[in-house]
Amino acid sequence: MKYNIFNRKPNVEILKSINVSDIEWCDEAVLIRVKNGKGTLAHRISEEDEDYAFFSQLLLDDKPIIQGKYPICPTCAGMLATGYGIENINSEELIKVRECMNTEYKGIKDAAESIKPLLGLLRDGYYVLADVKLYPSDGQGAFFYSVPNELTYNEASCSEYYDSEFLCSVEGYPAYIYPTQSSELIHEERVDEYIQIMKNGSNLPRGLAYYEEGFVCALLDGHHKACATSSLGKRLNCLTIIAPESFRFVRGAKYADEDTLIEKVGFAGILIDAEPGARMKDYVPVKGVKEKEINIPVYNLTGRKLPERYISTYPTIQTLTGIINAEVDINGNMVEYAKSLLLSKDEESAIKLDYLLRYLSESCKEEAYIIAKMILDEEDEYLLQLPRKSAIKELLNHRNEESEQYMINYLVNHNSKDQCWDLVNSYWD
Repeated sequence: MKYNIFNRKPNVEILKSINVSDIEWCDEAVLIRVKNGKGTLAHRISEEDEDYAFFSQLLLDDKPIIQGKYPICPTCAGMLATGYGIENINSEELIKVRECMNTEYKGIKDAAESIKPLLGLLRDGYYVLADVKLYPSDGQGAFFYSVPNELTYNEASCSEYYDSEFLCSVEGYPAYIYPTQSSELIHEERVDEYIQIMKNGSNLPRGLAYYEEGFVCALLDGHHKACATSSLGKRLNCLTIIAPESFRFVRGAKYADEDTLIEKVGFAGILIDAEPGARMKDYVPVKGVKEKEINIPVYNLTGRKLPERYISTYPTIQTLTGIINAEVDINGNMVEYAKSLLLSKDEESAIKLDYLLRYLSESCKEEAYIIAKMILDEEDEYLLQLPRKSAIKELLNHRNEESEQYMINYLVNHNSKDQCWDLVNSYWD
């Protein structure tokens, strides 16, 4: 598919606001249509190989800014690799947009207007621009700049994450950050400036991201901001570009490849009604145009040793999806919510309590410690076997006189046949 062959000016139209009140990870979103797009910010993918996987590169001005290898199996982990280094790409549009990214956030429509030059680099079609809370993490418990440069398996890159405990899966959505700028360009003074802004402000400036695959987003702008949020243990709000990635066909419609009639379009879980009579091709191909094969070079984007303050822990993909499957409410007062689960005294509440504790163990250790003690204070032995084990693991991370007394009490009231006996004894190893 050729784009902008007559050098026409891109036309970016903000169509409508989208109701995302039932989507936890998204604060606001708008539907956008790009016409006469330059097509220089888009994916290049290969045909499937003998392993039923394809190679992919997200390109900016023909340079890869994030690379991957993704299996056709939706619940299988893909591989990710760093790219060329966005700082080495002289994109006038991106430079122009960066100038307005540090202004106060005034809403998604205003933000969409301000980044239109960048949106004009997309292929023709429909996109969602969403204000998304992203974790500055790789989804596997590491800081987002800790990823290797070469193709490496990453569980968060799967299209759907399968939870073996609930025997069901969670479809991918924007959750984690992947770097596109060299770690050598991170300046501590600039990070400190953002830390102060984030401590003192409310409508904070956003980062800018492109939803790549699974639960991973390529960070186009805002690497210093991501470092600042990591040091504060927070998530970074990013203006996130989401291309269409699934379609619901019109009932009874005859399949005809890109000419198939559709009634719904999916943007990472955000469903939009298609225009009457619309076909798949009207909403741009899911992953661009296929090429026979793609070379995945190794670039030197990461590897610099960064200060310990950035090594904050965030929910891994396993814990994050477990929270969703367990239908745990993580938006309110965590301690009060845990109390309500303890009072319920049923198996479903015990499972939710376990996931809540595992989630907080990675994201808020202070609340995790309080809830762990609450669980061990509860006398119900049967229902709390699962969360009790997680509670003991949490107390192992808090070695003080109080936690030691909890361990001693446990040994006094249990015997060596108890499933947590060896775990409790490891406190003194």
